[in-house]
Amino acid sequence: MYRRSRNLKEMPHELKPREKLLRLGAEKLTEEELLALLLGSGTKDMDVLTLSRTLLEVGWQELQRLSPQELMEKFKGIGEARACQIKALLELSRRMCDPYEGLFINGPEEVYQFVKEKVDDRREHLLALYLSPTNRLLAYEVIAIGRMNALHAEPKEILYHAINTACYGIILAHNHPKGSLKPSPEDMNFTRRVKEACALMGFELLDHLVINSKGYLSMKKEGYL
Repeated sequence: MYRRSRNLKEMPHELKPREKLLRLGAEKLTEEELLALLLGSGTKDMDVLTLSRTLLEVGWQELQRLSPQELMEKFKGIGEARACQIKALLELSRRMCDPYEGLFINGPEEVYQFVKEKVDDRREHLLALYLSPTNRLLAYEVIAIGRMNALHAEPKEILYHAINTACYGIILAHNHPKGSLKPSPEDMNFTRRVKEACALMGFELLDHLVINSKGYLSMKKEGYL
C-alpha cells in the first residue's frame, strides 16, 4: 500500500509550503502546495493542503468552468468568500497568461501598428481583430491568405471566431501587396456582407483597414463603412 497523503499538521516544519518556498524557491513546490499558500487557510473540516488537493482532483479546467455557487455546492465547507477567492485566483491566472491583456485598440493607427508585421508583400492576408466593449484586444486571427492580388473568405469564418471569443466588436485588415490603398469593388462588397452578418449576430464591425508597406486606409474614417 502506498502511504496516504499527509495533512499539514503531520508535516515536518521545514516541509510545509511556506517554509519550503523560502528555502527552495517557488519552482520546487507542487501545485497543491502553491494553491495552499494562495488560499491561506482551509475549512472547518479540511486543512489548507487537503482542501487544495481536493480542488485539484477536479482539475483546473473544471474549476474554471464552475461558478462560485457551484463550487459551494460541490465542495463541503467552502462558503461564499472562499468560492469567490478561488474564482478570483483562477481569473487572475488566466489574465496573466493572456498575451493581449492590457492591449487596447482605440483607432486605425493602433490597428496598423499591430497588423503591419503580420503580413508580407507576396500575398494578400485578411486578419480580424476581436475587441471587448472597452476596445481591449481579446484575440486576432488570420482569416485567409491568398495570392498577390486576390483573396477569398466568407463572413462565417470571421463570425466563428467572434462567437468563440464572445467579443463586442470586430476590426478587419487586409493588405494590398503591390496595389494602392483604395478599396476595390470586391473589398467594398465583402465589407458590406460582413457588416450585415455582424448585425444579424449581434456584433459590430468597427472598421476595415486596407494596408501596404507605406501606410493604411481606414474605411470607417474615409466614409466607406
